Amino acid sequence: MITRKIVGAEAEALVQDQIRQHSGGIQDSLSVFNAGSAVSAWLEALRGVEELINLPLFELDDEQVVLELVSLRLDHLYPAQVANLQELLAGQFEAGVARRFVQTVLKSAAIGLAFRMHGMECGEEFRTLGGAITYFQSRRRQMVALLYLMPRSCIGIESVEPLDALNVLLPIVEHSCIGLTTLYRHLVLLRIHDDYELTVGQQTFKGNYSLNTLDESFLEPERVGITEVSHDQVDATVLKHRMKLDSGRVFSSTELCNDLLAMEAAYAEFKLGETEFSAMARFVVACSRHARDQFHIELEASTFKSLIVLCKLSSAAEQRLLYAGASYAEAINSFAPFILVGSNYVTTVTLLSRFAYSYKTSCLNKIKRFQVRSGFIFEQRVKDALEQQGFIITDVKRIERKEFDVVVTKDSVIYNVQCKNNLVELRRIEENPTLFVRYNQRLDRYYANALRKEEGREGLLKERFGSEVVKHVVLSKFPVATKNPRILAFREISQFGERFAR
Repeated sequence: MITRKIVGAEAEALVQDQIRQHSGGIQDSLSVFNAGSAVSAWLEALRGVEELINLPLFELDDEQVVLELVSLRLDHLYPAQVANLQELLAGQFEAGVARRFVQTVLKSAAIGLAFRMHGMECGEEFRTLGGAITYFQSRRRQMVALLYLMPRSCIGIESVEPLDALNVLLPIVEHSCIGLTTLYRHLVLLRIHDDYELTVGQQTFKGNYSLNTLDESFLEPERVGITEVSHDQVDATVLKHRMKLDSGRVFSSTELCNDLLAMEAAYAEFKLGETEFSAMARFVVACSRHARDQFHIELEASTFKSLIVLCKLSSAAEQRLLYAGASYAEAINSFAPFILVGSNYVTTVTLLSRFAYSYKTSCLNKIKRFQVRSGFIFEQRVKDALEQQGFIITDVKRIERKEFDVVVTKDSVIYNVQCKNNLVELRRIEENPTLFVRYNQRLDRYYANALRKEEGREGLLKERFGSEVVKHVVLSKFPVATKNPRILAFREISQFGERFAR
């Protein structure tokens, strides 16, 4: 294949042109469909995908069964295997759950075959069920973004049948939505790195630097995730109000209400229940009572407005409930739970849960104590991760009034690790690339200066431990585009030993 390398203004012009083409491609592809049928079918497809992801990972207790399930070959799927799968699920879950799971498995097998026939690399992920789960996990945000665009973009008369939704709409996600996400990464990296170059082929191009923004579970990083909260900080009295779940379901309105309690209990130290989150939680619970099949929610305008008044939401909170954007850049970064289809407000319990978690984070980020404490919690996570890699955690916090974050040793080498929890607004990559680039460059310089400062006082560590070798590292909770080999994103902490302890 013939390729060429382009840089600078030529490279940016190509990226900008491709962004325009892919954005237009989404609009054109959706324009032939009827909005009502497209939204309804896509919501059901999203339900099936979420159940496909969550059922093996969280709902099954037998590890052997889980292993067999994720190892299931989709490229050689036989009727007997499908029948066995149906029988396995029917014994533990509601008929609807079992039916959707099997249907999504069959659709995934067909999609993988189609992708491979068209020479698409992602088709290889669909060779096993575990690979398909990973594929869908990595594209959740783009699939929801496509949902947000439907009410405005679907202006045609062609209906989308529920059974065909993934076959018809997933290619749009793969070609245009994933394409746009990649293109915006190229755009910011072009502006960050003066030696950034694109290797352009007949239909694709690749850059010489990358920026991974999601963690290993394909989630955006946050200062303190709910799984990072120490068990002794969780308010058990709040959890006493949890309701009993129906074990036959993967998602339900009951689980949504329990999730809200879990958030309040986990962040009780920061009084989350005394913030705006409390009113929003009441609103979410009120909405959940209108769930059809404990999943789909559709509210008339009058009901929607009355719930807002009843729960005493502020105007600022109300504005975050309904997606009102028009572009992919807005859609990919939105967590709004509702879309307007005709005159009705439409959502699901999973969209409400996604929104509540995001809203919780925005409420916490305003609390000064949370900002400070999150740094110490991050340091403990770093210690735990490094200890698992065989590093010895020291109790050094201060030497001659000079403070250190995390100091570990291994094989007579001292590792002075600075833990940086500076918030990075990843939505700016698409919404305001210029602002993202400016902040990234400022962080990069700040971290480099911090490393130089530590080098100037490494004598304190040498004297304390009697070692002549000190390595200084910055671990950033949030991703930073940098060429500095001593700056590591926390998502890559598993590589710490390989990178620095050679």
